[in-house]
Amino acid sequence: MKEKKGCRSIKVSCFSDIGMSQNFWIKAWFLVTLSKGKSYGYELINSTPKIIPEEKVQSSSIMGNYYRILRALEMNGLVISKWDTSGSGPARRIYSITEKGKEELASIIEYIKQTKEFVDKFFNSIEKEVK
Repeated sequence: MKEKKGCRSIKVSCFSDIGMSQNFWIKAWFLVTLSKGKSYGYELINSTPKIIPEEKVQSSSIMGNYYRILRALEMNGLVISKWDTSGSGPARRIYSITEKGKEELASIIEYIKQTKEFVDKFFNSIEKEVK
C-alpha cells in the first residue's frame, strides 16, 4: 500500500478522497458491511442510511455514484463480485471483501481513530478559548 502524505503512519491505497467527504464514508461503510459477509449491491446501498441522510440516498444521482464506488473498490482489488443467477429474477451482482480490502479497512479504522483524537483535542482547545 502507498502511504499518503499527511496521514502519519496510516497507509491508504485507493482512498484519494480521504477525510470527511461523503465518498470516503460510503467506501468505508461498504468495506465494513462486506467484512461481515457477502452482499448484493442493492443491499449495500440500502444499508447506507445509517450514515448518509435518507433523502440523499434516494436521489438518482447518488444511486449511480454508489455503483461507481463499488466498481472503484473492485478495480482497486478491495472487493470482488460475481453474477448470481440462482434466483428466479434477473441476475444480480454479489460483492465480497478481499484480503487487501480487509487490510485497507484496518488502515481506514486507524485513520478514523486518529482523526477523532485530533478533532477531540481541537474542540477541547477551542472550548477553552471561547469561554
